[in-house]
Amino acid sequence: MAVIGVNGGYDLFDYFDGINVCPPKYVISFDAGVTKEITDAYRQWIKTYKVLLSLLIAILGDEAIEYVVGSKTAYEACTHLYDRYAIVSRIRINHLKIELHTIKKGTDCIENYLLRLKHLKDQLLAARENISKNDLIVAALAGLLAEYNMIRTVIVAQESLITLKEFRAQLLSAERTAEELPYFI
Repeated sequence: MAVIGVNGGYDLFDYFDGINVCPPKYVISFDAGVTKEITDAYRQWIKTYKVLLSLLIAILGDEAIEYVVGSKTAYEACTHLYDRYAIVSRIRINHLKIELHTIKKGTDCIENYLLRLKHLKDQLLAARENISKNDLIVAALAGLLAEYNMIRTVIVAQESLITLKEFRAQLLSAERTAEELPYFI
């Protein structure tokens, strides 16, 4: 049975990040030097890395599998995946920033609009681009329809910063008010 490690895993992550490298294949003795006998550590390492590589391949989608075919180790497979998916180009970052600054609420409800904004923010954060809470609020306010002019004015005129939770609550309240207005007119 595997022992759960300090980080909550089964002490296997080192196979994926390259820390756990393949041990010497052959037994080395003082008398004979390198022998033809294979070490137990090597056998165990090969067994584990093959299982991990097979698991990785089994859980990947068709597009991602193309990047790991031919990998000899789990580390090599992860490196290929990282090279493909984790490194975000400057062009992609600029596109995400433009999208953040030009996003419009349109016909979406406030919840969906805020989720779209969060998705953009998360993508930028994953690309190591810092987006402040205030930048997110300003982008959200800029994309609101005219029926939200009152709440936009109130939030922009506030001297102190509000939390994202407060911002969301105020927008939801304004949305409810906007939905009720046609019935009173």
